[in-house]
Amino acid sequence: MTLTEIQSAIAKAQRGIGQYTELMDLFGQVDVSVDASFQRQYNAFYRVQRRQDAWYRDYYALMQKLKGTKPAFSDVLDAIHGTSGRYEPSFSSKLVATIDPTKPVWDVHVLGNTNHTAPSYANKAKLSLAKAAYASMESWYATFLESPEGKLCVSEFDRLVPSHQRFAALKKVDFILWQNRPSRPKKARAPKKSAA
Repeated sequence: MTLTEIQSAIAKAQRGIGQYTELMDLFGQVDVSVDASFQRQYNAFYRVQRRQDAWYRDYYALMQKLKGTKPAFSDVLDAIHGTSGRYEPSFSSKLVATIDPTKPVWDVHVLGNTNHTAPSYANKAKLSLAKAAYASMESWYATFLESPEGKLCVSEFDRLVPSHQRFAALKKVDFILWQNRPSRPKKARAPKKSAA
């Protein structure tokens, strides 16, 4: 990423940075298993939609139970799969990263920017493949944060975000990667029919 791309990504992320800060403040103050305000904000921020009531109940109960620990992505992935039968690498990572902000979030844009691909939902080995992909993402971040590009991302975030000291270095990069999306190619228009 160029300096301009990094600065542009941070500018686009400002609203999300504010929402994330409010969410994390609330996370530290409430019982997330029952607090409707936290759940509403979390669902909006991470786009948690179209799940059964039992899924939400079990998800937030697990989040509350794991507060104050250092949850492993693999354990959370297994726990959510065990209670819901669903393969949820994205929402597992978001639960983990809420409790431990030094952990990466599994997101289509971040996966692409870190050269990772999500295992197919149809793949029978998807749980183990997702665990391996997440571990690889963690290694990618560790290497990137030590690179000149990674250090530039962090220093620009610190320069442009007044509350930067509240964010782990990985989270600073996460905000930038989430905004750094390849532009979609424009669809070619069908040629106009000539008047006969």
